[in-house]
Amino acid sequence: MLTILRIILICNLFSMTQLMAESVDFYDLPKIVGEKSYQLKLKEIEIQKKKIDMDTRNIRYLPTMDFEHSPFFEKLPSEGFDRKGLYSSLNLNWNFQEQGNVFLTNLIMELEYERILLEYKALYQKEIFDQAFQYCETLKLLAFYDYDFSNESDAEKQYQTIQKLYKQGIESYLVTQNSKVDYLFYKYNAIKSKLDQQKSQSLFRRKFLLKDVTLKDIPEKEFSVLPVNETMSNYEKNLSAINFDIVLSINQVKILEVEKQVRFNELWVPDFFVNLYNNNSKQTISGINGSFSQSEYLYDFARNDFSLYAKNPDSFSSTGASFGIRVPLFDRWISKNEFDKSKIEIKFAKSQSEFLRENTALFLYELLQQHNNLIELYNISLESKKTADENFQIMERAYKTGSASIVELQTVDRRQREVMRSAIQNRYDLIQLRLQIGLLLGDTMKFLN
Repeated sequence: MLTILRIILICNLFSMTQLMAESVDFYDLPKIVGEKSYQLKLKEIEIQKKKIDMDTRNIRYLPTMDFEHSPFFEKLPSEGFDRKGLYSSLNLNWNFQEQGNVFLTNLIMELEYERILLEYKALYQKEIFDQAFQYCETLKLLAFYDYDFSNESDAEKQYQTIQKLYKQGIESYLVTQNSKVDYLFYKYNAIKSKLDQQKSQSLFRRKFLLKDVTLKDIPEKEFSVLPVNETMSNYEKNLSAINFDIVLSINQVKILEVEKQVRFNELWVPDFFVNLYNNNSKQTISGINGSFSQSEYLYDFARNDFSLYAKNPDSFSSTGASFGIRVPLFDRWISKNEFDKSKIEIKFAKSQSEFLRENTALFLYELLQQHNNLIELYNISLESKKTADENFQIMERAYKTGSASIVELQTVDRRQREVMRSAIQNRYDLIQLRLQIGLLLGDTMKFLN
């Protein structure tokens, strides 16, 4: 009956073109998330940008090299001539303190790249969890709507029957009013369930930009109890390797420790440098009065005489090197403060990581207990559903033979519907709880596959 009602519901909600909506299977969600998640695509772009930095990190080990080539002009009125020409310079500078820090900052870059890859994996699992959780929520609300729609239909028929009996003087006015209240209650629940499942499915669709989607049912599966002590012993020691929050916190501690070493270098390692240079210039001097008797002036080879516009055919060059040590004085106080701060930051990060690990272990322990209690509750709800179905059949036969009143039948019927709803709630709560345990252990679908 529920299958027929669901088909009717789909026909009422969607047009013929919408019936061709994209069909989604629960166990295909990891693949769909990987292909369609917008947040993952943004993270992939971030990884690509970081990869470029990683590919060029070794270039940072090279010394600083500067090449300068520029014209110059100089007017010297006191000397009685002007000077112009071209200047070329090549300088090679190697700062050994900076090179040491380059090694450390490259190590930080590698840790940051490792971190962003971990963030991608963590985001992937979180996206799977969010969509799988919403998938279950939507199916649960669809099932609620099926039952509520069935309740409304049955309550309406019951109300019409009692109205006829009331007009015949068989039933009282109070029974008639109670039947009407039941009908309006189930009608309200049906409309609310329809609205809730539409909103839930909208969240699922918008996440993947799907206009129309049909969610396949999750196959019925018997879930067994997870032994608390055994499960804790299997996973508690490995939490620092499988729980992404803890792994990221450990990565942050590593980054801070390397940054502390950078601060230490700035505080204690002297700034030792070597500089190699080669300068070359060629100039023209103009405005000089020259003669054969004044041989200190320049001869203009282009004019073959001493000229007012004499040119110097020779170039000037110099090559050399310099090296030394620079020791900052007042800046050391700033470096010392930064070094002290880095030690405090490491202590704080380690404390956070340790607290996170203990808290995660406690959370896992609590989830396992909740899971096992929910399994027991779910099994009881299935047994209650079976008993409630039998009771309703017995009461329905008793009512038809006149040995039970309509009030007694309504009471049993209402109880049966409550038990059905509880069974649905418990089933999907159990699946969602298993998703949460899987996410905590680094694999969202771990306890559902």
